[in-house]
This record gives sequence, C-alpha cells and structure tokens, in this order.
Amino acid sequence: MAKLAAIDIGTNSFHLIVVEVKDNGNFEIVDREKEVIRLSEGSTGDIKFIKPEAVERAIVTLKRFKGIADSHSAKIRAVATSAVREALNKIEFLKEVFYKTGIEIEVVSGTEEARLIYLGMLKAVPIYDKKVLCVDIGGGSTEFIIGEKGKILFSISLKLGAVRLSQKFFPEYKLTKENIEECRHWIDGEIFPVIRELKNHKIEHFVGSSGTIMSAGLMISALK
Repeated sequence: MAKLAAIDIGTNSFHLIVVEVKDNGNFEIVDREKEVIRLSEGSTGDIKFIKPEAVERAIVTLKRFKGIADSHSAKIRAVATSAVREALNKIEFLKEVFYKTGIEIEVVSGTEEARLIYLGMLKAVPIYDKKVLCVDIGGGSTEFIIGEKGKILFSISLKLGAVRLSQKFFPEYKLTKENIEECRHWIDGEIFPVIRELKNHKIEHFVGSSGTIMSAGLMISALK
C-alpha cells in the first residue's frame, strides 16, 4: 500500500500526518505529530519577517518530520499557509528549508487553502449532501467556505488568525474591556463579506476545524 506524509506549515504550529492509502481510496493514519513553532513570533499582527530563531525551530522540526516520513517510506507533500505566504523573506525561508532538510514547500494561496480545508471536512464529516458553512481558525488566517455536494459556492481567507489577533490586540496577554471591544469591532468589520454572502444561502450545518475551534467547543460543553 502507498503511504503519504502531509506536512502543514502553519503560523503557530506544524503538523505531520502519515497515512496508508487503501485500494478503495480511503486511508488509515499510521503516524502523526504536532509541534508549536510560532513562525510569526515577534510580529504585531502583520507578518513581515520570519525571524532567524523561528527559522531554526522550523528546520529542526521539519528534519524530525522527514525522518518519521522516511521511516514509513512515505512520499511527502509540505504546504505552507499564512505566515510564509505573507513573509517578505519567504523565498529565503523556502531555500534554507530545502537546503537543510530536502523538503520542498508549496506555498498555497488563501483560496487553495480554503479548498483543501473543505476537501478535508468532506472526508471527515458526513456533509456531502448538505449546504454547509465551514470555518477553519488558524494562527494567521481564518477561512470561511460555503459548500454543497462537493462544490465550493463561496470561499474567503481573512487575516483573522488566533495568534495574529492576540499579537495585534493583546500583545501582553492582558484582557481589558477596551481591547476586547476593539478586537470585536475589528473582527466585525473584517467578516462583513461573509455575513453579506450568508444572506444568499440557507445553511444546514456549521462545521469548524482547528485547535481553536476544538478548545471553544470544549469550553461550551463545560458550561452546559
């Protein structure tokens, strides 16, 4: 059976998943890893440069991920999202990673990121026949997708990641009434295109992904 290794190079954390592909197209997870890297460390909401310390953390982790993938004889696909996409030194970052690890990173657009998120949700949740709103809250960006029967009807990637907003509005990790209200006001303005589009659709289900969504779900469950 063929084995594939997917590496997600995010703003906050890197993920590795190794799967064995079955004859029917399904797959079985054989290994997975996660490492918090914080590529955007030191930024104030806008990711301008990936700092040398973050580059070094990334390389150490990617070497480890490659070792795991190689131990399973798995073909690697590495995808980078918001932090690398926006960094002014992304070319230097990509070259250094390839030189030191042999991993060639594909930097995806926000649109492609949204498409991959929707495909992943279709595989994980029985929503194919439903009109759904899918939301993925990453470290640097949040993707909104409206989909039905495998087709994307609307998608947008907004600079509303959890780490980005924390750095922009809560740089010292202190919550006040003023900075919470400022953050809410900012988010309301940014998601206006999504709210406007939702008026054109009858959404049957909402599906969320990412660690932030999971944490929010656990907190809501605890309050019940």
